[in-house]
Amino acid sequence: MNSTAIIYEGKAVDSAVTTRIGDLWGCLHSKNDLLKLVNVALEGLYGERACSVSMAQLNRAAYSSLNPDRYCSFRIPKKRKGEFRTIDAPEPGLKYIQQGLNLVLQTVYTPHPAAMGFVPRRSVATGAKVHVGQRLVYNIDLKDFFHSISSGRLYKRLTAKPFCLDGSMASIITDICCYTDEEGRGVLPMGAPTSPTVTNIICARMDAKLTALARAYGLKYTRYADDITFSGMANVFAEEGRFVRSMRNIIEGEEGFVINADKTRLCHRGMRQEVTGVTVNEKENVSRKYVKQLRTMLHNWEMDGHEKAQAVFERHYVPKYMNPSTKGPVVHHIENVIAGKLLYLKMVKGERDGTWRGLERRFEELMRV
Repeated sequence: MNSTAIIYEGKAVDSAVTTRIGDLWGCLHSKNDLLKLVNVALEGLYGERACSVSMAQLNRAAYSSLNPDRYCSFRIPKKRKGEFRTIDAPEPGLKYIQQGLNLVLQTVYTPHPAAMGFVPRRSVATGAKVHVGQRLVYNIDLKDFFHSISSGRLYKRLTAKPFCLDGSMASIITDICCYTDEEGRGVLPMGAPTSPTVTNIICARMDAKLTALARAYGLKYTRYADDITFSGMANVFAEEGRFVRSMRNIIEGEEGFVINADKTRLCHRGMRQEVTGVTVNEKENVSRKYVKQLRTMLHNWEMDGHEKAQAVFERHYVPKYMNPSTKGPVVHHIENVIAGKLLYLKMVKGERDGTWRGLERRFEELMRV
């Protein structure tokens, strides 16, 4: 159980809060206990800005019969043209409770070392670093990752070690974390704050098996959500070879996930090797296209001013989809996107990198105008 200070969404949560959460988790036997636990977590996250959750609000979050409109589902385009991803956005009250519960789950559970996504102090950069300088990088994608995790599977996991919840508590937490899809299945929604943490809980056994398999073949293994990566110096990745057959048996036969064959790829050293979008041939790096796009946005702003740069940005860089709340087009501001891209560049290349420092300096000058 993690009772030290953790980083939650970029902010350190005091160790006194996580210790208190750990203590309360050990005494979790009723809805009143859960309500107290969630409120302690929310106070740890938001301090004086935290709004206390009532029992009525907790019941609405836990029971779909009391709140049939708990989720709003909508689609956003993927990078591949013509493909879309379904987002299941929880209504604000439910999302707020899930944020508190997510801190609870991150406090009482430490994911497998191979899990790089949605874990304090781990990221795409730390995952990519594992695979730098390898002769071969083998990437796998899992189909419908979130929706392939059933509510029954989460319930069963919560009753086992290290959680050891009784049936009633496991059922309530499962209901807060899951929803009923169009086919009437209880599944993990893609859009709830708790979902990424739950995937790491569910995938722990698979991560352990695949780590052991990788070691047996002299390989390295990491997973970032539904992106799985193996790398090594020897080519053991023949489609009908023993390694691939064993890997497929673990992922599909034993753990119930489905490999997306269209997104499975093997990259040799002479090719651009990527792990979750980060280039790993010689060191962690971003693509040239990423830096070029960032430079173009800054150049447009410097030459033509913010208003014209925003117009060009909306025309060329923003995916076209609707805001589920307002039913109008989503508005992205160029300065927020540039700031996010610079943070990502810094995370991957480091704060001493000359490219990041130069682009950051240009952005700061624009923001001062």
